[in-house]
Amino acid sequence: MPLTLFLGALLWVFTTTGGRQIFVKEVLGGAYDSQAEHFLRGDVDVDAEAIGHEAMIVNGHARMYFGPFPALLRIPLNFIYPAGHGKWSRISGFFAGVIALFAFAGLVRIASCSSPLSARARNWLGNACIVGFALGSPLLLLLGNLSIYDEAIIWGLALSLGALFFALRSQHTEGSAQTRILLGFSLCAGGALLSRVTFGAPFILIAPLLALRIRPENRTINLAALVLPIGAALVFYLWLSYARFGSLTGVNFDYYINPTHSEFAHKFGMFRLRRIPYSFADYFSVRLPSLRRESPFFVADRHPYEYPSLYSNNFSEVYISLLWCSPWLIFGAIMGIVYLVRKSGADAFERSIAIALFAQFVCIMSYYLLAQRYSADLCPFLIFCLVIFLMSGGVALHRSRYVMIGLIALSVVVNSLATVSWLIDADQNVPGETRAAWEKFLGRHSHEKRK
Repeated sequence: MPLTLFLGALLWVFTTTGGRQIFVKEVLGGAYDSQAEHFLRGDVDVDAEAIGHEAMIVNGHARMYFGPFPALLRIPLNFIYPAGHGKWSRISGFFAGVIALFAFAGLVRIASCSSPLSARARNWLGNACIVGFALGSPLLLLLGNLSIYDEAIIWGLALSLGALFFALRSQHTEGSAQTRILLGFSLCAGGALLSRVTFGAPFILIAPLLALRIRPENRTINLAALVLPIGAALVFYLWLSYARFGSLTGVNFDYYINPTHSEFAHKFGMFRLRRIPYSFADYFSVRLPSLRRESPFFVADRHPYEYPSLYSNNFSEVYISLLWCSPWLIFGAIMGIVYLVRKSGADAFERSIAIALFAQFVCIMSYYLLAQRYSADLCPFLIFCLVIFLMSGGVALHRSRYVMIGLIALSVVVNSLATVSWLIDADQNVPGETRAAWEKFLGRHSHEKRK
């Protein structure tokens, strides 16, 4: 707990650029406030000036395709403090990051309780993993740039990890505690679905597995706790998709004002299995960002990746692959997969969860764009496999614990420095005042020269 609270405070400083930039108008961040206002009026439109170049025009009305969960949060926030209108992104993203951090810490604690390691070794490895998740994972980028593109993703990641935590806890509870656990799972899964459908969809598949495991006593109330929140979220998602675009899939590129992406999606499709090996080669590349003498010592930028029939852009925004961003997570996930396929390594329930989360993994690998923020969609599956390894690793875990800690140290250094480089030099969605604050902190003067 002390470590998690300390990391939460550190992430607050990172998110708010030293604690001074709290209410900041992020790129298109006001679109969620506009969507919230229209929800209160009883329609699904959004102001065209708020959504800007990401608008979808349906019969003369501007619509947005981003998940509605951050917009729903804006309703009470703007009621409590109207002056924050359009500037809630950093507070919203920070709380999502804290939820993700505590959910991950809870998953590590569940795994530690079943680990064969000594109490001292469990504490060292568990604390190291929490540090790795905070500073050596895609979470850091999402908190560093909370534009409209990243805010919904970080909420989807946070709530999906929360749902995963409750799903694993449900195996060891009963009575009223079981009801609370199932309710927590359902609320988190529903929120993940409304944040970003790729995060919520696996838990739609996992929910029936939990229903089958409910014991006869208190079955009715437990089923209600499990089904009602996630069912309401699914109904709302389907209704909102149809109300926006006349489609249940959540988006219709017939209305997208960006002709490059809309034409490509029509011609080649948003998802194609043929893209998987090429996407895998990019997200898990051995390529390290270039080094330089000036802080932050890495050059993180887009790189050419031209496959005209596979991706709509001729470049990739994966500025640091997961092999360098989170090598500890990749190592743990590979070991976890080994235990998942072994007869005695996992039970049917755990294997079913892995399959559901792997479907999300495959979905992102087959997507028509490549970006660092999308690597967060790969994390639930990788984290679950890591948890399996921490639970069942035995001799292998004992022998590799120092390797894990070393990889965590490497990932914290490389990921944090590369992310700062991306935010300062390459990310087009970082506000000017934030970039200037980072450059001042690093002792660089390029911002002043530009001015």
